[in-house]
Amino acid sequence: MDKEGKHNTTILIVDDLDVNIMLLEEILGSLGYNTRSAMSAKEATDILNEKLPQMVLLDIMMPDINGYEFCQMLKENPHTRDIPVIFVSAAESDDEREKAFEIGGVDFIRKPFDLTEIKTRVSTHLNIYNLRQELEENNRKLNQVISEQNEKILNEKKRILENLVKLSSDVDDMSLNIDNIVRNSRMLTQALNFTDKYENKISEAFIEGVEIAGSIRNINPKIFKIFFTDDETSPTLQAAADVIDYHNERWDGSGTPHCLSKEDIPLAARIVAITETFETYIKSGLSREDAFDKMNADRGVLFDPYLMDLFIKIKKQIKS
Repeated sequence: MDKEGKHNTTILIVDDLDVNIMLLEEILGSLGYNTRSAMSAKEATDILNEKLPQMVLLDIMMPDINGYEFCQMLKENPHTRDIPVIFVSAAESDDEREKAFEIGGVDFIRKPFDLTEIKTRVSTHLNIYNLRQELEENNRKLNQVISEQNEKILNEKKRILENLVKLSSDVDDMSLNIDNIVRNSRMLTQALNFTDKYENKISEAFIEGVEIAGSIRNINPKIFKIFFTDDETSPTLQAAADVIDYHNERWDGSGTPHCLSKEDIPLAARIVAITETFETYIKSGLSREDAFDKMNADRGVLFDPYLMDLFIKIKKQIKS
């Protein structure tokens, strides 16, 4: 690590003896590192809450919470678990050293302190830590690029499918306001997250899948599978596929293409069945209230009664 890197590196020293802190501060300072110090786990925690260091030198024998317990706390916290912890102790037993490594310590510095040993162990583990941080950042950037590319590909595939749907749709289907079906599908799906049954169980990926399917729900399933054969694990596309395959199923299972009924019908398909039917009724000339009344009469027959009740509950937000 160069001088600039050391100058930007802070090492937290945790020891209940002033003399040990002073010695380590002097040694680390002479090597170019910044230091902060604490005489207890509580003081160390306060410092960590202010700003995270790049390393912790931790004494084993301390009052209240010993070094082992404090290290375990650091490793259980997602914000501090990656910070390298080097134990500092006069203990020489194999059991002490083994325990230090078992709970997440990366190394062990013996008392009395040796300048060469400290320099070697500290610089080695800081270099490893920095390399890991750089690798994680590079992976994050790479994943972001991949995610953006995948989104572009997905949107292009969606656009092509929408055009195919327009070319193959019959006149009745073309008269429907697709934007209303898409918007209402999203509205109903989002509302599920605020119900007792589905609270916090509806992901954004699932909502996106329902939206996509709202506009391409009547495409031939074989064509959809040709386009998305490499994306079968995507929850977004799985939700879309469920709608395309099963949105014509009836809740009571009577006279349906796949003979599914009730909750055997995928949730996404049950949602779009409601929003598509509502739009169909509106386009046929029914008023909003008549459309809601007619659909409510079919709750438990055509539609999932739980979803239908929610649809009526949020009817002021439903677009027509």
